[in-house]
Amino acid sequence: MHLAQRLILSGRSERRALCVEDGAGVLTEGRLDLPAGTEQGLGTYLNGFPAAYWARWTGATRARLTVTGTGGATVRVLRSGVHGSTVEVGSAPLGEPVDADLTGMRDGGWLWARVEAHDDVVVTGGDWDVDVAPRREGTVVVSITTMDKPEYCVATLAVLAGSAELAASDVTVQVVDQGGRTVREHEGFAAVAAALGDRLRVVEQANLGGSGGFSRGMADTLAAGADAVLICDDDVEVEPESMLRAVRLHRAAVDPVVVGGHMLDLARPTVLNSWAEVVHRRTFNWGPPAMDQQWHDLAGGLTATPWLHRRGESEFNGWWMCLIPAAVLREVGLSLPLFLKWDDAEFGLRAAAAGVPTVSLPGFCLWHVAWTEKDDSVEWQAYLHVRNRVITALLHADGPHLLPAALLATDLKLLLAMRYYPVDLHVRALREVLGGPGRLHRELGTLVGSVRGVGARHPETVRHTAGDPVFDAVVRPGAPLPATDGSAKPGGAAALAGFVARGVLRTLRPVPAAARRTPAAVLTRDAAGWWQVPAHDSVLVLDAAGTTGVWLRRDARTFWRLAAATVGAHLRLALRWRSLARTWRAAAPGLVDPETWRASFGPTGGH
Repeated sequence: MHLAQRLILSGRSERRALCVEDGAGVLTEGRLDLPAGTEQGLGTYLNGFPAAYWARWTGATRARLTVTGTGGATVRVLRSGVHGSTVEVGSAPLGEPVDADLTGMRDGGWLWARVEAHDDVVVTGGDWDVDVAPRREGTVVVSITTMDKPEYCVATLAVLAGSAELAASDVTVQVVDQGGRTVREHEGFAAVAAALGDRLRVVEQANLGGSGGFSRGMADTLAAGADAVLICDDDVEVEPESMLRAVRLHRAAVDPVVVGGHMLDLARPTVLNSWAEVVHRRTFNWGPPAMDQQWHDLAGGLTATPWLHRRGESEFNGWWMCLIPAAVLREVGLSLPLFLKWDDAEFGLRAAAAGVPTVSLPGFCLWHVAWTEKDDSVEWQAYLHVRNRVITALLHADGPHLLPAALLATDLKLLLAMRYYPVDLHVRALREVLGGPGRLHRELGTLVGSVRGVGARHPETVRHTAGDPVFDAVVRPGAPLPATDGSAKPGGAAALAGFVARGVLRTLRPVPAAARRTPAAVLTRDAAGWWQVPAHDSVLVLDAAGTTGVWLRRDARTFWRLAAATVGAHLRLALRWRSLARTWRAAAPGLVDPETWRASFGPTGGH
């Protein structure tokens, strides 16, 4: 039998519900204490064994659990079906193995244990083994891309340095530092560098975005002759055992697969971002296969959520953490030079087209700041959202379908809500796409500055705080902020048409002079929905904390100029779709070629 997964006994109270079910057990770092006469379940996200994934991707037919510790106890192993029904498959005294047959589990099902303590018991660990030996070997490079977050990155390096099993498993670490506040200059770096020794490599390069940092990790993995790269964000918390689960599945898989990690919310550690990720083809937008699989709280354990038991099917995995075999990189190339956004989805679709699936593996995870804390769709990244979504669709969709209409509808909502900056960026993004792929690599290093520079033409990009006359005009210290007006989103074609007609007519009316001097109202973030803001001509919209706000003002001239521009751009996109798709598809192999990327990396530093 061969190791697949070890139990994680975390002493962090906020992660307890991911390690053990509700029960009498006292969980501290590395041990679980059970008083005599009690029972403790381990049917949780981190300590259940995702047998379906091992059966499907490695061909395993049998698993074995051995729980170690002291005291007299019985370990019972349970098995679930696709729909979550549960049966017991075996039991044994603490310290002795319990075998489980994986027949019929390729489509769904977990295994987990319950420990019945006959006297005071201490559980100190446990291994899940399978009857499949590793099929591949070689170095796995953990490649962390970082920018101006040296304290986070050094903390992650310290966790990795503290894992003897990572070192024993031939896992090395590369940091791609793209910031001005470098990791090497952080006060804690010397200690972690000494602990990691020659297993650590640091590369410094210009800020080429996530695409550039991750591609550097991919390219260097190929150059070093390593077996796989495990790319990872910098502002995260990880468990080394979690990473090792991905390494073991990769090495045991029948054919190469991309192994994706789940993202849990750093502020709510039991809440899962998404179980699987797909691209919905009609509007060509990413998301979970079903909305109830997003931001799901795992605190109730495996038995609380029936859909957790069906094996998830992913088309891609977010690049907060993802293991990619070198063999796949050699076959399909590196990331597209998209800077941020959609690089992971595009790569997943490209790999799938080459016959390489993505497996989002339960129990392979990290904790990350949730995306819901920020709305980057109205900031400079709005450019990347649209440009990269359209490029990905041109490369992988069989036609435009509803994508141009969906993008145009979004622009109309933004214009009615007096968000002119993102619409300006969307138009520029489409013009770049229409112009072909020549600018992608060439402008990778200057992209952020040029896109942010557009914001200087839009007063809505200025943030106002207390002490600023704009902010103080509508926000009084200590006074309650207005609640949402309770208005519902317009639903149905007639309601939407009426909403648009009223919004357009409003642009024809002059804005009162007082409303041009200071905001006439204030809205909290929760009360500033796309259907609520257009009821105003001049309004301060606060951020989530309520400490800053942006002043949205109706500007008829800008509205009509951008409305004409976005209609024209989307019309050209729809009419030229086929020829554009041919152009982009012909250029794609060169864009993802390691040698092309080497030229973009430019001069580097580090050791």
